Amino acid sequence: MNKLIRFHAPILRRTFPDRRSIALARYWHTSKKMSSESSDMKWNDGLTPLQLMVLKDKATERPNTGAYLHTKDTGVYHCANCDTPLYSSNAKFDARCGWPAFYEEVSPGAITYHRDESLMPARVEICCGKCGGHLGHVFEGEGWKQLLNLPKDSRHCVNSASLNFKKE
Repeated sequence: MNKLIRFHAPILRRTFPDRRSIALARYWHTSKKMSSESSDMKWNDGLTPLQLMVLKDKATERPNTGAYLHTKDTGVYHCANCDTPLYSSNAKFDARCGWPAFYEEVSPGAITYHRDESLMPARVEICCGKCGGHLGHVFEGEGWKQLLNLPKDSRHCVNSASLNFKKE
């Protein structure tokens, strides 16, 4: 197979019982789904099909489509599955990457970090520290600290579908 094609993100379209069609970007080499021990975990019954695919199956929502991409209100972003606080709106910045970006989690242990070798180069996957739901990926050393005068040079690129926002 052509090497160039492998790195493009084909679109997966799924139609759900309410006749909505949801398009998700799927990478050619997808990261592993939740481990067998995590698959026994109870998932929130209120999750939408998109949220479940992102949190459980590690899918990625299409860029520039997330509900929280342009949110500027003050508050806290929580895990859509278990309601654990993950990010403060104070740590959110506009990286113009197509997904909400944060430079740090709300508290140590709120996020877990895992090596993701599904694409080259390898990335760091971020998950909810409590339920293990997939959030997105973290990227270091991109120059955000100098460019925007942030405390850290870190970009947590998070799927809006994995979050719920609570205004303060």
